[in-house]
Amino acid sequence: MSQTLAAAPQRRPSGAAVGTPRPTPATGRGARPPRPTLRVVRPPVVERGRTVFVVGCLMLLVTGLLSLLLINTALAQGSFTLHDLQAQSDELGDRQQALRQDIDVQAAPARLAWRARRLGMVPSQSPAFLRLSDGRLLGVATTAQAPAAPTVSGGASAQSQQGQQATASATPKKAKPQKSAKAKKPKTQKSDPQTKSR
Repeated sequence: MSQTLAAAPQRRPSGAAVGTPRPTPATGRGARPPRPTLRVVRPPVVERGRTVFVVGCLMLLVTGLLSLLLINTALAQGSFTLHDLQAQSDELGDRQQALRQDIDVQAAPARLAWRARRLGMVPSQSPAFLRLSDGRLLGVATTAQAPAAPTVSGGASAQSQQGQQATASATPKKAKPQKSAKAKKPKTQKSDPQTKSR
């Protein structure tokens, strides 16, 4: 390497550059100030790739937050609707239970017999059954007769009163001592030991 440097011709600076000093601007009154040098400046380089990435990230973030807010609102509204439907279901369940109890009361045998009597029905002594598969009547159906209801008529009550008077006159009467309506109470009263202690 040293050989190549030695073989290369050495350049000497030119005489004007070495020997002569640089001209200095005149500093007198009549001298003009130095003129600024103007040059063309390039516009700043905008990195579009980074800007688009930042804007895209911000848009994704805003979209995610808005969708999260909408989902939260929909869930809250759904929970309110669910609460209302559960309250309505409970109310309908209570109403159904009350109706079932009413049906059970109305279907009780004593209640059915009472309602049948109110409609003028009487119990049958020989029941007959209808078979639905072929429409055949099983048993012998007879007309039910209403039992004779006890009635009290004016003539019968007069006869019974006369009969009672006749039996009363036939039996001898015993003399009974009469007590006065206003019996005198004894003045002495037994005192209660509990009232004395108080």
